[in-house]
Amino acid sequence: MLRPTILSSICLFTAVAFAGNVPTATVPTATAKVVEANYCFAEVHGILPERLPAPPLVLRVRFQVSYHTSSPRPVILPLDHQLTVWMSQTPGVMKILHQPVALMDPSLKMMTHLPADVSPASPLDPRNDVFGVIPAAGDFTAPAVEEVTMQIYKKSLRHPTDLRGHRVYLKLQLDHQLLSPDLEAQLSDRWTKFGVPWTGGLRTNTLVFDVPATPQATKCADIGEYHPARQRL
Repeated sequence: MLRPTILSSICLFTAVAFAGNVPTATVPTATAKVVEANYCFAEVHGILPERLPAPPLVLRVRFQVSYHTSSPRPVILPLDHQLTVWMSQTPGVMKILHQPVALMDPSLKMMTHLPADVSPASPLDPRNDVFGVIPAAGDFTAPAVEEVTMQIYKKSLRHPTDLRGHRVYLKLQLDHQLLSPDLEAQLSDRWTKFGVPWTGGLRTNTLVFDVPATPQATKCADIGEYHPARQRL
């Protein structure tokens, strides 16, 4: 599948942390890096194929998020998060970009107790996909590859879309799973030698895409194949 001309991860602004429960010095930053981006035609389902509208053209972006902390102590981060995508056609004010139903998950609930695969003695041993540890004054890349989908062209009487030949901006908002006050207090004591637990919201750098006037595209594969995070409308 042909890739679009992409100017990704420019405007590498320091990610803005807009929530949290620890001193500012411990709040990490988040940077999104594009792993793959392709244009494709999203499948339209219906009983009478001959009456279906032309499939919309979409841009599918797969990315990974890296975290950084300047704290002198490691930061322990719940990896599960709600993902909100913000979009605009000019720098500045953005609006929420709603995602396909296939990428949606139920709302993320507060963690009140440790999952069975996480040891009360350590966030790292045994290895698990629940917590990540950002080294002191260091970086940590989340192992999961996530996905967002942006509609590029769609014929519609009510809500037509045509972003062909335009530049678009995306920013990702990550609302990490909250810990109950009791659990957070327990982990702060038990895991003190591993770092400081943190949870809250982060916004990434801005990703910039120059959409060709005539994108090369094929039929989309199943949407949601690489999306472990939870989307929020």
